[in-house]
Amino acid sequence: MGDFTEIRSRRPEPQPPGDEVILRARRNLMRTIEIEKSTQRSASEATGSSTTVVTLGRFRRRPGRVTAVVSAACVAVSVFVFAAGYDHMGVPEQSQVVTVGAARTLEQTADLVAAMTEPIETGPIRHLQFTNLTDADHPTYDTFVRPDGTALVGKVGGDLHETSGYLTSAQLAGLPADPYQLRTQMLSLSQQLGLGYVDEAPDRALYRLATKLLPDPAVTPEVKAGIYRVLAGLDLEAIRARDLGIGTDRTGRPGYVLEFTFEEGYVDRMVIDSGSGALISVETLDRGGRFFGGQVNVFAEMVDHMPPAHP
Repeated sequence: MGDFTEIRSRRPEPQPPGDEVILRARRNLMRTIEIEKSTQRSASEATGSSTTVVTLGRFRRRPGRVTAVVSAACVAVSVFVFAAGYDHMGVPEQSQVVTVGAARTLEQTADLVAAMTEPIETGPIRHLQFTNLTDADHPTYDTFVRPDGTALVGKVGGDLHETSGYLTSAQLAGLPADPYQLRTQMLSLSQQLGLGYVDEAPDRALYRLATKLLPDPAVTPEVKAGIYRVLAGLDLEAIRARDLGIGTDRTGRPGYVLEFTFEEGYVDRMVIDSGSGALISVETLDRGGRFFGGQVNVFAEMVDHMPPAHP
């Protein structure tokens, strides 16, 4: 107890919020307003139809729940505007507001995904299209994944070749929506896929697997919401999570931009569509802040048949 009292006495006294803290809190409020505007636009466009077209695939709205979710988010962010700069635990206020902002954005995205969308595509084949930012010419690829995890992959308009190693439909169907159970299952799958390395923090493997699962059309909205909650539950202070507000991916599509700096010093950045909650791009910056690699998720759907393969 004596050691604890001594440590506590050394903590700095709470300071009034600075201009930067207030600015970030206001940006959080503006992001929530952007969600509400996007929801209203989607509702207007969907008049007379139960289908809303979004960036990644086609989705059907769930009526009735969206307004309540957005209203609650607005209230939460409004409270955050006034409370963010006051640190009862002695944590530097700038670090606190950045970490809380990232967690809040992930939680709000989870609510958005769970409330707004459910897949309407049917078929056993997962079709994903993405642009590879790592290669010099940034080619766009088609991927057609069978239920057993084998796949055809190739550049759009070119030959498709056999490959394997993808998660099976049974593995995806077995993912729970509860974030605590989901975290355990994701850690197990990341080991099976070799996404973690010796002496590496498990948070990095969870992040890698999340970026693979979130664009997958066979993963249900409930599970995708759980994945965002798993990310929100990471040690965001340890991985230096940063909420950069509204930005764009490398193709100009707008979304929430979040950064995570893991132990080796590389920065992982994700861009999340503010209207649908879809993960639209991921990229990595090296220790010097230079672009290292990544991909842009273009399209995802479920289809009935595999296209013809080419040798």
